[in-house]
Amino acid sequence: MTDWQKIVIKVGTSTIVTEEGRVNYPVINRLAQTLSTLQKEGHQVLLVTSGAIGVALDQMDLPARPKEIPKQQALAAIGQGYLMSTYHQSFAFYKQMVGQVLLTYDVFDNPAMLANTKNAIETLFAEHVIPIINENDVIAVDELDHQHSFGDNDRLAALVANEIQADGLIILSDVDALYTANPNLDPTAQPIHRVKQITDEIRSSATGSTSGLGTGGMSTKLAAADFTMAHHSKMALINGNDPANILQIISGEPIGTLFQGQKS
Repeated sequence: MTDWQKIVIKVGTSTIVTEEGRVNYPVINRLAQTLSTLQKEGHQVLLVTSGAIGVALDQMDLPARPKEIPKQQALAAIGQGYLMSTYHQSFAFYKQMVGQVLLTYDVFDNPAMLANTKNAIETLFAEHVIPIINENDVIAVDELDHQHSFGDNDRLAALVANEIQADGLIILSDVDALYTANPNLDPTAQPIHRVKQITDEIRSSATGSTSGLGTGGMSTKLAAADFTMAHHSKMALINGNDPANILQIISGEPIGTLFQGQKS
């Protein structure tokens, strides 16, 4: 477990919102329990979360994500508050404090803004508080239009992990691992448990999110893994239905897919 001291965990919309579009409170609660356990064991834990718009769709009883940008902004504003309230309640049950950090794409291009963000995160770590990061979709209109999107926060998580020099990134998804083909279409598809390099063959086998709620998919996760390995770190992709899988990854059990290049 010493290899995973400072950890970034990313959870997507498809994990915290069910296929029926309802907030998945049991999963959020188990996630809070797992991360609180890690924090109390001495790990520095940071959570990158998606799901503000997905949560708002449930709260507003809307059947689908609207295409109009202002409507998406309004839903992000509604959902972000409720999402953080849910996290606060879940983590409070385990006596763990959390703090919200909202970012936009340009933070990583502005040295002063980036330094301020990193200082805030390190201070939260020092106070044993778990930072919860999300993209600020209320003002990041380009991201809502997917022109410069982080990719359902997969790239955001990879960027944050690199900037804070995390020992590893763990992405919770709605699939068990990276497969040789789409397991929903090809019964012969086999899980790939270890990846040392993102090849064209691996990219061609990438499949999207099965829920349809998130804006990312397997291709954005591969891009995050490629970025992470290029910066000499490691990333794990596991099923988020049972957040306790995080503990298995950290203890070295062979579940999901571990992306780790030779130099890392």
